[in-house]
Amino acid sequence: MKTILYLNTDPGARIPEMTLAGIRRYAAARRWKAEAFSSAESRQEAIPALMAAHAPIAGCVYECSDDNVPASPSVFGNVPVVYLHATPHIRGGRVMRLPTDNKAVAKTAFRELSAGRPAAFAVVGCDIAHVWSLERERTFASLCARSKKPCSVFERMDEPPEARAKRLAAFVATLPRHTAVFAVNDLAAAEVIAAARTAYRPIPRELTLLGVDNLSEICEAGKPTISSIQIDFERAGFLAARMIGEGAAHATRDTRQAEAVASRTCACRLSHVKPHVACRVSDVARCQMPFSSATVGPLLAVRRESTGGAGRREPFVLESVERIRREACDGLTADDVIKAAPVSRSLFILRFREAVGHSIQNEIEHVRLERVFTMLRDPEMPIGAIASFCGWRSDIALRWLFRRRTGMSMRQWRQKNT
Repeated sequence: MKTILYLNTDPGARIPEMTLAGIRRYAAARRWKAEAFSSAESRQEAIPALMAAHAPIAGCVYECSDDNVPASPSVFGNVPVVYLHATPHIRGGRVMRLPTDNKAVAKTAFRELSAGRPAAFAVVGCDIAHVWSLERERTFASLCARSKKPCSVFERMDEPPEARAKRLAAFVATLPRHTAVFAVNDLAAAEVIAAARTAYRPIPRELTLLGVDNLSEICEAGKPTISSIQIDFERAGFLAARMIGEGAAHATRDTRQAEAVASRTCACRLSHVKPHVACRVSDVARCQMPFSSATVGPLLAVRRESTGGAGRREPFVLESVERIRREACDGLTADDVIKAAPVSRSLFILRFREAVGHSIQNEIEHVRLERVFTMLRDPEMPIGAIASFCGWRSDIALRWLFRRRTGMSMRQWRQKNT
């Protein structure tokens, strides 16, 4: 039984479980195994021993936490390797890349923050000039410029953490009231939370905040809790494993073709006819994997307190939000929520948008779409039945909304993710 090795470069012993679940889903379909290793176990000098201990190896998925890739492609030899979230400069060996679609991440952030109708925007990048951080910053700022809304960009400097924290607090203090802040990842979002506390700028009353990655150990620990964009890590793992499987099939076809060409070459030489094509079977070992245009994009924005809006958070609004989370997929409508409110219709709609940052209908649709994505991952679930399971009375309404939110049909999304 072949094995896919999932090598992680994130510091500490944490293994991204969603990515590993995607790898295992593909491996199970091929009757392969998948083994995961922490950053301490995935050092460059340890990789040859890991591959030897788990032979035969189908391939390796190498998680790149930033632009610096500790393990060179030469370490993997002839074993196919997918560099996950890697930048374009990685080349050589049987290398494939599965990058993050950072422009799509920034677009999702802008759409989510715009729902709260902020007066202005701001963007905070990482303390290091990572390629992915810069791309998210530039895209978000360009979207703000296109919408003719002011956008403040926190400048990056080579400085110690204490100096950065002090400068970030001063930056947050100058932001206009009702500014929506986009932090390029959850670590940057946690920095903004601390800076806002220092600058006496309450979140979400004066500022709203959105991060990226949805790391629960960071987002749930924040005060307030941090809303964050969930990258589709499970799809990333599945696609990376599938690229290994398709790469192996590609290499097998190339080997057969090379053997056939070599055989014809020998026949030509025996008949004293100059061959038109010459190819050695050993050349196949140096061939590149088939090009793939796949990328890893955002799945959805997980909403927490930091994007709750600037209004008062009355108990009846919070109770309504909890009810939506429980009953949205049971056919709950915006009118049902409004009728149960202890205030007038117009006042409740106003207070809900102020407190949550978007409309009642938007919140209901968001909760339903979370379940839609889960059901689409199950190939046994008929697409035509998903609407009724998720609270839509009309299949057409779901299909229209899904295409508007994702840019593709549900069938296309399922084909790309399973």
